[in-house]
Amino acid sequence: MNSCVSRHLASVCEFGGWVASKLPCPEESAHVKTLFWSSVVGSWALSFVRQNGQRNFSIVDRLWPLFPVVLVAQWLYDDRAYFSCAAAADDLQVRTAQHKAIAAMVLVAIWGARLCFNSIRRGDYAVGAEDYRWAVTRAAIERRLPACSCLRWAVWETFNIAFISLFQLALLYLISVPLRLAIQYTATVADGTVNAAADGWSFTEIALVVLMIVLLEVEAIADQQMYKFQQRKKQGALTKHETEAGFVHSGLWKYSRHPNVACEQAFWVVMCVFCATATGTDLCSPENIWLLSGPALLILLMWASVQLTESISRSKYPLYQAYQLQTSRLIPWKPWSAAQVINHAHSKL
Repeated sequence: MNSCVSRHLASVCEFGGWVASKLPCPEESAHVKTLFWSSVVGSWALSFVRQNGQRNFSIVDRLWPLFPVVLVAQWLYDDRAYFSCAAAADDLQVRTAQHKAIAAMVLVAIWGARLCFNSIRRGDYAVGAEDYRWAVTRAAIERRLPACSCLRWAVWETFNIAFISLFQLALLYLISVPLRLAIQYTATVADGTVNAAADGWSFTEIALVVLMIVLLEVEAIADQQMYKFQQRKKQGALTKHETEAGFVHSGLWKYSRHPNVACEQAFWVVMCVFCATATGTDLCSPENIWLLSGPALLILLMWASVQLTESISRSKYPLYQAYQLQTSRLIPWKPWSAAQVINHAHSKL
């Protein structure tokens, strides 16, 4: 069994250090590189294809639930010798390392399937469907530029390929890459290159898995509440109070203005911590801290996205500003009373 893994590890090339110990970071396979760059170029090129007479800039939005799952599947395929050898091992440490990697992969698969299902039922995959925020973003960029159509086109196309395609897909790669670490770790434990972080599951690892399951469930509930609200809104079946507001503010949305976003961010942070804990990786060391770049960039991106979304909501719904004052932005919390809002406003004077 060790010779099986050794032959596979012989093809590994160093590409920086993933962990501060002996665990190597293999250079990405040609398959993964091709997958990434073809997705970047393809999503940019497809934005020139007109849908319902207009260009569409939500190609990457359609890839968002799929790309991490496909990446993990490709990593697993590339390293299938690791898992076939580990599966044949009688060593508890090897099997435990493999089971932890499988747990992470299953959770990402569930994340992708749920998000894809929610996108489909909202109509995000329909021909011509586009996130309304791209049009707002483009208009905001053009307002800051001289009235020159060539310059505006050049700036927008640079933004299109650099941010919409390249940055977002690079971000999806970075939030997924800790799973590559977990897959690679299985081989190195089986080969004896490194000692296993533990013989079994620690309380921390179990707690992290349970927390990720809870986050997925809460995000699903939040999305379901939003979906039901939007469906009733289309049917004209909202209550008088809901109609006056125009936006969902009950259920989980009573305690957080963006409960689904909060869960999405937390899921990938916890996934990174779980993969690091399962492989004995010190995320605080200079060699490994880059593994946190994916979750950190995701938080920054979603912060900017929430800012834009709320600016649009304020312009559409007169009561949204009052909702902002009373309700926590991300972390679920007890809503403020009118008296608390007034006292807070006075404290700022």
